[in-house]
Amino acid sequence: MFKVLLDGSPPAAISRPSRKLLGRASAALVIIGLLIGGSLLWWHQAGPTDPADAMLALSDKPSIAVLPFDNLSADAEQEYFSDGVTEDIITDLSKISGLFVIAPNSAFTYKGQAMNVRQVAADLGVRYVLQGSVRRTDEKIRITTQLIDAATEEHLWAERYDRDVTDVFAVQSEVARQVARALSVTLKANENERLYQKYTTNIDAYDVFLQARRTVDVPSRDNILRGEKLFEQVIELDPNFAGGYAGLAFNLSVQVRFQYTDTPSTHLLRALEFARKAIELDRDFAWGHIALGGVYVASGDADAAVDAVYQALILEPNGYEANLFMGFYLQFAGDAASAVDYLLIAKRLSPVETYRDVSFLALAQFMNRNYEEVVRLWTKTSIRPRGQAKIFLAATYSLLDRPEEAAALVEQYLETDPGFNLTEWRYLETWKSEENRTRMYEAAKAAGVPEFPREN
Repeated sequence: MFKVLLDGSPPAAISRPSRKLLGRASAALVIIGLLIGGSLLWWHQAGPTDPADAMLALSDKPSIAVLPFDNLSADAEQEYFSDGVTEDIITDLSKISGLFVIAPNSAFTYKGQAMNVRQVAADLGVRYVLQGSVRRTDEKIRITTQLIDAATEEHLWAERYDRDVTDVFAVQSEVARQVARALSVTLKANENERLYQKYTTNIDAYDVFLQARRTVDVPSRDNILRGEKLFEQVIELDPNFAGGYAGLAFNLSVQVRFQYTDTPSTHLLRALEFARKAIELDRDFAWGHIALGGVYVASGDADAAVDAVYQALILEPNGYEANLFMGFYLQFAGDAASAVDYLLIAKRLSPVETYRDVSFLALAQFMNRNYEEVVRLWTKTSIRPRGQAKIFLAATYSLLDRPEEAAALVEQYLETDPGFNLTEWRYLETWKSEENRTRMYEAAKAAGVPEFPREN
């Protein structure tokens, strides 16, 4: 059995919510479900229907999508900078509990396209759209923005900001505040304070951080290792910026879960140190708490992971990743039904499917014993399983008494990883429930996954 015991006590000034609070999904969903409107509840109750076939009802809160800001800089290499400005404005808007905000990965599917605002709003289920552009020249930036009511195509607010590049963080916060004002949304006192919090004033560290996040979006071994070096560079540039530590902590825990390292214990201890450092530096940086949760999951303490990501949900109630990782960590903790609910919330916040969305939801549905839905997720969308997701789907086919399909997937996977076997599969140890671990183990074995290392 692989398990690294970490000191489970949270960092100073971070309290864990009670297990009773986190275990009662209905209470959490009463609060968070207000974001969703009728469509998500209809989809969840109606059963396995392709969400693309359902109209997305508008939230009863002002709903907005921030489309990728155009890069008008002479240097095309500055594309990541304009993307970063867009993502940070989305993050700032997600801190406002009175708004419903579409996540970056769905908004960015429109990047580089000629956009019809009404169609985009219909696709994403929002009423308002924010567009803009970024021009960076040496130490100066120009950011333009315009807020549009998609129903009437009326321009509600527009502004141009000519500032020093180091003022980019203040501009992003000001845009979020002006959007809230234009939509008659009142900010709570703590939300207004968080909007103007600067995670770093070092523009070089910010630059590298944006590059690092973009690099690790797809967690291949090469991308994770490249991202590790970039996050280390962020720390060198600004040792007081929580982003570098949080990114490095999450990266190290991913390496452990996917067995990208031969020294998992060392990686986890380093990851815990970095995650705690991130929270110590900035307890309002949501990714620090998500990263700490990742460390706990990789160490086999799913309950602590759920507690950690709950702090991210407090900071970003509309946050796609806070809801997504709450769902991901809950299924490891043994509450698969609540996990599915949170992942469906994340789905509504980001209607355009990504590989991560599908893989997280499929895993939760497996643990929820909804095997037909697992198959639907992997076969009725444009996204297909890769890597170890093939093992999970093969186990599902085995439980559905479809042995030929199970065996075919196992054969495909073993072609890329011929030494794979169940006794050395560390990922299994991340589930709290012995029943869940045994169910996965036995189903994968029945599908044809080798139980022990093959003799040479």
